[in-house]
Amino acid sequence: MLEKRMRALTVMLLVALMMGTAPSAMAAGFKAVVKSKEMKVYSQDSGHELIGVVPMDETVTVNAYSGDAALITYNGHTGLARVSDMTAVTGNASMEASSQTTDDGEARTVVTARAAKVFKKASAKSGYVKVKKGTKLTLLAVKGKFAKVKRGGTVGYINTRNLTGSVQEDAAEDAVSAGSGSVQKYDRKAMVTTQQCRVYARPSTSSDSVSVEKGAKLLLLATKGNCAMVERDGKVGYMDKANLTEDAETSAARTADNVADSQVDLSGNNEQIVFRFLTKTMGYNTAAACGVMANIKYESGYKPTAGGDRGSSYGIVQWHLGRKTRLESWCSTNGFDHTTLEGQLYFLAYELKNRYPAVHKRLLAVSNDEQGAYDAGYDFCYNFEAPSNRASRSVTRGNYARETLWNRYKT
Repeated sequence: MLEKRMRALTVMLLVALMMGTAPSAMAAGFKAVVKSKEMKVYSQDSGHELIGVVPMDETVTVNAYSGDAALITYNGHTGLARVSDMTAVTGNASMEASSQTTDDGEARTVVTARAAKVFKKASAKSGYVKVKKGTKLTLLAVKGKFAKVKRGGTVGYINTRNLTGSVQEDAAEDAVSAGSGSVQKYDRKAMVTTQQCRVYARPSTSSDSVSVEKGAKLLLLATKGNCAMVERDGKVGYMDKANLTEDAETSAARTADNVADSQVDLSGNNEQIVFRFLTKTMGYNTAAACGVMANIKYESGYKPTAGGDRGSSYGIVQWHLGRKTRLESWCSTNGFDHTTLEGQLYFLAYELKNRYPAVHKRLLAVSNDEQGAYDAGYDFCYNFEAPSNRASRSVTRGNYARETLWNRYKT
C-alpha cells in the first residue's frame, strides 16, 4: 500500500518537474532533517525501486516536492522520499509544524555560551552529557526553550539560553506573535511583577494560564507591543508587559560594588581559593574569612556540587529551597555557572551585601584575632546558615575557626 502511494506521488512530482510546475514556495536546495526512524529513498526513475535509507537526524537537501513526495539529495545521491519523514530546517509551514524552527535555510554551527548539559530528549529530566563553554555544535532546529543539536553524529537537546545569543533571539522573535510593532529582545533581563497577574502558555489570553503573585521574579526575553515573553524556573510564558518592572535588587548585583570586575584566582585548592576571595574580593580580614570558611567546611567541605536535604540544598553553603533557586537564577542572569565555585562565591558576595547586610557589616568589623575568628564563625552560622540546633552548631564552627583555621592562616 505504501509503495502504491509513493508511486502515485512520484508520478505527480515527475509530471510537475517535467512541466516546470513544481511548487515554488520553497527555494530549491533547502535543508531538512530526517525525523522518522529511517527514511526510505526510492529511484527517481521509477519511484518504486528502493535504493537506500537515510537514518534519523541526518540532514538532506530537498530539491523539490509535491504533496508528500520530495526529490532529495543525500551524500551525493538523489532519489525520492516522503515529505512526512522530514522536518524542514527552514520555517515553511508546508513541511514544518513549529513556527520556532530555525529560519536559516540550512543547519548552522553554534557555540555554547557556558558549560551546559546536552539532554537525550527535549526534557531536563532525561539523561545528559556535559559540554564545556565554547563547544561547537550543529544546530538542527529550535522549538520552545530547547535547541536540537548534533555533535559527532550524536543528536541531543540543549537549552537555548546556553547557546550564543543569536539562537535565543531567533526563538524569542518567532515566539512573540501578539501585539503590534517590532520585537524588542532582551538578554534575560531580571524583572518583578508589579501586581498579581497571569502568565499564559501562548501569546493569547485564551490559552492556559497560571497566576503569579506580586513581586514574582521573572526573566524578560522579548516584547512586542503589550506582550512580554518571560521565563520563570525554566518555563517560558507570556504576559502583559505593563505588569513588569525591572528588578532593582538584581540590577544592583551587576554593579561593581556587588560583582568584582576581576576574576577569581582559581589557583590552589578550593579552601585556598575561598580564602583569597573572602579577603581580596570581599575585603574581610583573616579572622572573618576563617569564620565563613569554618561554615563552608562543615556545610560542604568546599565542594560546590555538594547536595543535601534530599536534593533541596546545594552548594558550598547549602543554599536551601528558594535560596537554591535564587542561586541558579542569579548566576544565569549574571553570566555564571551555578555549579562552579566561582559562580557560588560571587553569589555569596551578592547575598551577604544585599540580603544579609547586617551579617556582612559585622564580618567587616570583627577583630583580626582568634576571638574575631570565633565570633565570625558563630555569627555566620547562627544568622546566615541558621541550621537546626544552630546554637550548638554555631559554637562548634566558631571553635573550628579559632582553633584550626586561624592558626593556619594568621600572619
